[in-house]
Amino acid sequence: MELLNGLNPEQRQAVTLPHQSALILAGAGSGKTRVLTTRIAYLISTGQVSPHSILAVTFTNKAAKEMLTRLSAILPINTRGLWIGTFHGLCNRMLRAHYREANLPQTFQILDSGDQLSAIKRLMKAMNVDDEKYPPREMQNFISGSKEQGLRAHEVEAYDPYTRRKVEVFAEYDAQCQREGVVDFSELLLRSYELLSRNAAIREHYQERFRHILVDEFQDTNKLQYQWLKLLAGRHSALF
Repeated sequence: MELLNGLNPEQRQAVTLPHQSALILAGAGSGKTRVLTTRIAYLISTGQVSPHSILAVTFTNKAAKEMLTRLSAILPINTRGLWIGTFHGLCNRMLRAHYREANLPQTFQILDSGDQLSAIKRLMKAMNVDDEKYPPREMQNFISGSKEQGLRAHEVEAYDPYTRRKVEVFAEYDAQCQREGVVDFSELLLRSYELLSRNAAIREHYQERFRHILVDEFQDTNKLQYQWLKLLAGRHSALF
């Protein structure tokens, strides 16, 4: 098969694995992204799976674009509708499709890191929070870090007045974002995770759809990203 040309024996073995979950261990510069992309092309070109039954996740927009460009060069398919992208990009797409169930406005806006910091500063000023005792950037890290652990404000353990005050800001920040119809990057993933965990019909829809889930740089996933992937991986899914 022509698309396997240029692969070494280990890469070829990974690309042509049968329908099963597998963890590929390889060092930097060993062609992991190429193997993952070729695996997708192999599954599609051999008729094992429809292009729309594949979910591929990367950590950067650059890597996602590279994968789509490579696939376009290898296969005569339109890659526009494929579920290939970053965690944030794919979660955004999922929330746009199910905004009502996710309790979001249809036209919700995304806060980048700078926008989020500005929103936190504005809120802290309104709440008369001392920004020397509670530096806004530290507050931002606290909120994002909590969400990346899958925690809402009421779930964060606060044993001292200092932490309790941070939790109060966290709770009010979430309420402010909900009122304004905006979500930050961590919220995209947490809201998407909550959507899947609480709505069996939506969860089962995606579990049935995605027969192959491929993750680039799997070792870099945080707790929430891993939990999100677990929810998407149904009984018939192969995780690569």
